[in-house]
Amino acid sequence: MEFERRHALLGAAALAAMGSALPAQAQAAPPPQRGANPPRFLRIKHGDMEVTTLLDGAMGGVNAGIQTFFPDSRPEEIVPLRARAFAIERGLHQPVGAYLVHSGRNLVMIDCGGHSSFIPTTGGTLDALRASGYTPEQVDTVLLTHIHPEHALGLSYDGTTRNFPNAEVVVTQIDHQFWTDPAMESRVPQGQRFIEAGRRAIRPYTGRIRTVEMRQDLEVLPGIFMDPAPGHTPGHVSFRLTSQNETMLIWGDIAHQMTIQLARPRWRVGVDVDSAMGVESRVRTLDMLASTGILMGGVHVPWPGFGRIIRDGEGFLYVPRPQQFS
Repeated sequence: MEFERRHALLGAAALAAMGSALPAQAQAAPPPQRGANPPRFLRIKHGDMEVTTLLDGAMGGVNAGIQTFFPDSRPEEIVPLRARAFAIERGLHQPVGAYLVHSGRNLVMIDCGGHSSFIPTTGGTLDALRASGYTPEQVDTVLLTHIHPEHALGLSYDGTTRNFPNAEVVVTQIDHQFWTDPAMESRVPQGQRFIEAGRRAIRPYTGRIRTVEMRQDLEVLPGIFMDPAPGHTPGHVSFRLTSQNETMLIWGDIAHQMTIQLARPRWRVGVDVDSAMGVESRVRTLDMLASTGILMGGVHVPWPGFGRIIRDGEGFLYVPRPQQFS
């Protein structure tokens, strides 16, 4: 009897030990983790520079808005283009990002994201910046590709507070005038709400805004050069980063929808101030990138925001930069 009791106890202990040693997939799975993702960033070396993408959020629209956004499109053309990219969202969706450049002499933001007061799913740039190891107080310059809310509202959410208290803001003189001159308001396709948001973003920086000529190859900071790309707005530009014979282009809104606009670069965009000029700037920029093979990034480029442009028939394709771990 005693032998049987001991045998049973040993058997129970053995089963308990076996249970704890079972493969993880045979045990009960932990509950799904819920809540917001942490702020996201990705840092790469570019010559002597360090370039960090900061994910601000995302923006999108409903299917009914596609024809307005792309007035030259037809549904039977949009569908296969989106299917080719395995797009699952309804309507037009794109990320919103910003770029932090440490040149060794300057800590520079190229655009600075939006805010939830304007687009509810934006406004994460400052959190992403802090998560990357820097603070807004350390940024000495903010370069604006143009003064649209999802590119500039990171400057100030309330029109009073400077989110980058020690920064100079650099923007083309023509874009600054376009957004601040009441005589220009009728030319803004998106209307008064966009105008008010743009003005709110730059208002606290009065006396800290440096307006510059829109000129090819203008060196706005050491190693950072301007590439004019008017059309989306009159003073819309890209910025070219050059270090140790390496070149990278960061654009603002050359393209919002990479799959559609690269395949059909000559389609007009309904939110461009001058849609014909916007087409010209887009085709010229894509052609240059495809010809040179240089690295590029952009505010609405698929996360994590670095890649290259190649030719594809009469259009182009975006090839993401592979993640590198050394």
